Amino acid sequence: MDYPRRLAAVREVMGERGIDLLYLPRAANLFWLTGIRREPVQGTDHNAYGDWVAGGYIGLDGPVRLVAPRMGGAFFVEEAAGKPWFEEVRLVREPEDPLAVLRETLDGFGLTDTGRSVRIAVDERTWTQTTLAMQALIPRVVLSSASDLISPLRMLKDDDELAAMRRAAHVADLVFEVAVAALRPGVTEQEVVHEIGRAFLLFGAEYTSFPTGVYFAGEGPLDAAGTLREGRRPLWHGDSVMFDFGGVVDGYCSDFGRSAFLGEPSADYLGVHETVRLAQAEAMKAMVPGRCTTAEANGIARRVIADAGYDAGFTHRLGHGIGVTVHEPPFLDGVDQTMLQDRMTFTVEPSIILPGRFGNRVEDVVLVTAEGGVPLGNVDRQLYIIS
Repeated sequence: MDYPRRLAAVREVMGERGIDLLYLPRAANLFWLTGIRREPVQGTDHNAYGDWVAGGYIGLDGPVRLVAPRMGGAFFVEEAAGKPWFEEVRLVREPEDPLAVLRETLDGFGLTDTGRSVRIAVDERTWTQTTLAMQALIPRVVLSSASDLISPLRMLKDDDELAAMRRAAHVADLVFEVAVAALRPGVTEQEVVHEIGRAFLLFGAEYTSFPTGVYFAGEGPLDAAGTLREGRRPLWHGDSVMFDFGGVVDGYCSDFGRSAFLGEPSADYLGVHETVRLAQAEAMKAMVPGRCTTAEANGIARRVIADAGYDAGFTHRLGHGIGVTVHEPPFLDGVDQTMLQDRMTFTVEPSIILPGRFGNRVEDVVLVTAEGGVPLGNVDRQLYIIS
């Protein structure tokens, strides 16, 4: 990944908008811009002393200043090693006041005693404690969203990013083979979820890109009673199966969906599956740069499903941008009016879900090209029938 080129592009926008400093905590934007990998969330609010000042501080020139907590700081020292756009990592040690470390860092950019307005763009996941401290240290600070600077650049994937996303899609393809093989009468949703998570690690993913979804549905007593929906529902003949899963490979996400059926599906269900496939295909065909908006792509798929009489069963947006995060702008919904551009990547994931009867979905990560949306993976969109 060409991080110096990305830094130069972001700094150019900062200069155009009069931004003095960009602050990015340890999250997707910092990874995309500087290559500092993320760690899986451990489920705690505060993981280490001084977390709220940790992150990357990026000025209009010079090295990126990386601040990290002492506890776990070795990870960030290692991540910054060999990256000449960083200076030495500043660790926050327990006897120190994190506010003093923040003051020191801002002083290093000459921002605390300027006598003028200072503009700082902060990541949307910045601690409130951090922004309040910045306001206390710089009385005339003007805060804005870093996403306004970075998101337009992240939307368009370069060749290295697309290669990583194809690798992520390939791993998801392999995992799907494991998922289908796990389907048998009596297996629970949660048991299949565990098989999928294990397969992602075996095939080289860093971790799953979101909580894995495996959904069984039918017209039996379990569905009628609305019980056992916390992953404990067993699979029985006559049930439909929906998969929704993804993994992170080289920092980039996949998001994948297919449908299966245990036993002989009815003609109605086969028709539903064909409707979902057609809705996805028609939307993808229309996804040509400069000729289709995100809302228009969403509307095309919705019309296919509505014309088949199942509009009430399609309850979510058609899809979303995807890259270093699994859900990122722009979005294929009824509100976003972004004109599609070459090298944008989206999920395209229509579904028809009728509670107590069945569910069907097909999902792929697609690349916007002059020929329309092209899938990055290679799994057939057929209905997978388990005898």
